[in-house]
Amino acid sequence: MFLAVGKSFNRSVSGLAIVLLMLSVAQLGARAQILPNSNSNIAQTTSDRCRKISERRGLVVRARPTPNSPVVGQVSYAQQVTLATNAQGITGPGGRSWVEITNPVRGFISNGFPNSSGNLVDCSTDLAETPPTRPSGSLCRQVDREAAPEGVAVRAAPSRSSARRGGVDSGERVQLASDYRLIPDPDGERRNWVRITTPVAGYISANTLIMCR
Repeated sequence: MFLAVGKSFNRSVSGLAIVLLMLSVAQLGARAQILPNSNSNIAQTTSDRCRKISERRGLVVRARPTPNSPVVGQVSYAQQVTLATNAQGITGPGGRSWVEITNPVRGFISNGFPNSSGNLVDCSTDLAETPPTRPSGSLCRQVDREAAPEGVAVRAAPSRSSARRGGVDSGERVQLASDYRLIPDPDGERRNWVRITTPVAGYISANTLIMCR
């Protein structure tokens, strides 16, 4: 009798061990199925944060979301950038919208004003190999009250040491030259210059200008 009970007990223990083994294998299989999906979600999130620069002149990357913040880099037209995780539009001085990026350099770039089309598009968007023609009225700029509260000087050449031709008050509008381009400061200062035709012909610091509103 005891021998029969012992055999029955051994069979029960063996059966329990087999059940536990099968459960462990099933759990491992379930984990193996979850891992690829997890990686897929990470890749999709990174892809969702990819943007292209649609601004024809490119954009300056700044340390903080303000036009007079130090320049930490620059991105060109059609170049890809990566938005920071959970990046949201930040309203800066004058109502301009800023967004944080992490690649190719960490910092903040301007995404225009709320009523504009913005300076960024999805990376899946096809952009022309050459920058598009400037839309009508895009040559109008005004001196940013935050970046230049006391106005800005107009120079004969794109350099702060060049002769002064006049000045533009804070908030006043200027007209860019039709063939304007950003000119790096020849003295190594953290600024770009741009040529204007009104209210006086000459060169003005592009870092002090915003789109006319």
